[in-house]
Amino acid sequence: MVVSEYFSTSDAALPKDLFTAEELADKAAVFSIAQNWISAFSKAVVTADATFFDGLFCDEAYWRDLIAFTNDYRGIAKPNIFQAATDRLGITKATKVSLVTDPAPSGVRAFPGHSFINAKFTFETALGPAFGLTRIVKTESGAYKAYVVMTCIDGVHGHPEHALQNRLEGGHNSRIPYAEQRSRELEDPQPTVLIVGVGHNGIDTAARLKAHGIKSLIVDKNQRVGDNWRNRYASLTLHDSLWGANLPYMTFPTCYPKYLSAGMLADWLETYTTALGLNVWLNSTVLKDETRYDEATKTWSVTVMRNGTTPYTFKVSHIVMATGLGGGKPRLPPPFPGQEKFKNTIVHSFGYKSGAPYEGKKALVVGTGSSGHDIAFDLYNNGANVTLLQRSPTFVMTLENGIETLNKGMYCDGGPPLQFADEMSETVPKIVAKTYFKTLIPIIAGLDKDLLDRLGQAGFKTWLGPENSGFMYLSMEKNGGYYFDSGACEHIANGDIKVKGEEIDYFTEDSVVFKDGSVLENPELVVLATGVTGFRESVAETLGDKAVKNLKQVWGLDEESELNSCFRDCGIPGVYFMVGALPLARFNSKIVAIQILAEQLGVFGPRYTIEVQKSNGISV
Repeated sequence: MVVSEYFSTSDAALPKDLFTAEELADKAAVFSIAQNWISAFSKAVVTADATFFDGLFCDEAYWRDLIAFTNDYRGIAKPNIFQAATDRLGITKATKVSLVTDPAPSGVRAFPGHSFINAKFTFETALGPAFGLTRIVKTESGAYKAYVVMTCIDGVHGHPEHALQNRLEGGHNSRIPYAEQRSRELEDPQPTVLIVGVGHNGIDTAARLKAHGIKSLIVDKNQRVGDNWRNRYASLTLHDSLWGANLPYMTFPTCYPKYLSAGMLADWLETYTTALGLNVWLNSTVLKDETRYDEATKTWSVTVMRNGTTPYTFKVSHIVMATGLGGGKPRLPPPFPGQEKFKNTIVHSFGYKSGAPYEGKKALVVGTGSSGHDIAFDLYNNGANVTLLQRSPTFVMTLENGIETLNKGMYCDGGPPLQFADEMSETVPKIVAKTYFKTLIPIIAGLDKDLLDRLGQAGFKTWLGPENSGFMYLSMEKNGGYYFDSGACEHIANGDIKVKGEEIDYFTEDSVVFKDGSVLENPELVVLATGVTGFRESVAETLGDKAVKNLKQVWGLDEESELNSCFRDCGIPGVYFMVGALPLARFNSKIVAIQILAEQLGVFGPRYTIEVQKSNGISV
């Protein structure tokens, strides 16, 4: 019997690995197995046969659906697949299922003990075109069944994305110069969607909306596009390689370095918004007291103050909150006793710019996530005497061993097309990804063993993350607690950057006293790398307190290991949250744009959420 505990984040089990290397290498056999499974999938969805559909999955399986069947983000475990299929196949009306042959199905050995046949397929739903990916395993009976299936909406019927073969025609001999056209658009953008925040999430969403024929306006309090990166500390560099950091429709030049500096990314974001003709109002804020939602018309009335002068009021169907993880505001610990008497500088990591003024001086950095490491390294490189205060163990992996092992040739020169790499990365529910990571992270730690041992000898505490799952759940649940080594670890290991594993007790005028009684005399600088605030604060200051009352939890994982309220319903009508790293934004911005388009057209049906499935009763 299926019980409600299946809606949980318990570990995913891997099916037995019964493929031989020869079977995986036999392209004709692999193609035939994939084709047969896709044909069976087609029969199940076209006839809305829930029993047959359920039988396509092995006992350990998961079905990850992104809007296509459920109008929600769902990671449905095998015991719940039959009921979901019963409830949704007839509504979705999937047809025209077809195996994708470029790239062709392939046999994959992801790591020792886990093999599958990977295949992509397309289909249509009542809403629009869609695609799916399946990972097929061989069962003990010799049958071929899916371990993971991901289905994803890809558009709305009659409203193709204006890209590639569906790009707009353009025109000839316009009487109005392009510069004048853009000037008119910027002064009178007439948006139906307002986007708050001109970071990569807001920019990606604006680009996707424009490609779907929807007018939007991005508003941001900064002076330039990219200032959210440009105004951070000067040495900041992305820890993910540039292939994964690309934005939709326009990739980085092939001569760009593998790891981009924050300033370089900032300039690229500015270039991108100009090249794609996105409407951005800078030095602009939303006036929360003049922002309200009209239940009757299902629209928002939003007033924007631009350049501190004339307010502009817009009627929009949707608002996209793209203000960063936690709203992008510094989170400070409660003041320590005596902190107000400290005569030197205390600053949050958001306010730190450079270690140059601290050459030959003492500095204390509180926090050992990415910002804490980067800032400590920058201070050391500028000749400061740095102490790094570690309050809890940190997951650490090197870029060379960690990223290369996890990416497996996906995001690199010579790798698959970016879109397919994204689809492959998003195929598995995060609960399955956690199981994958629990296998791969110890392998990476073995490759990094010498460095990790030396860090331990220096007094720096490392661990392999929750249940040896590395950084993934730390990112999704805490948005911190990990570091991809870009140089700081060697200097921690050899003692150039000192480690203090203790809590601050109090400040004096010229020192920091720790709870073990030790004292750091006369630090010129204390940096609090203590993270960011919650989303409720950013909603309150943008949309007002009434909106906050309806806001669900944002970020963190739900019962099916999908992100709470991100790219989906957040509890506030007509509002979407676009949150997360560059690859996450690139992939999900399209799905958000499709949902907004469908809602504007009135063709988006009710969401089949976890709560709705539970209310329909538990199936046997």
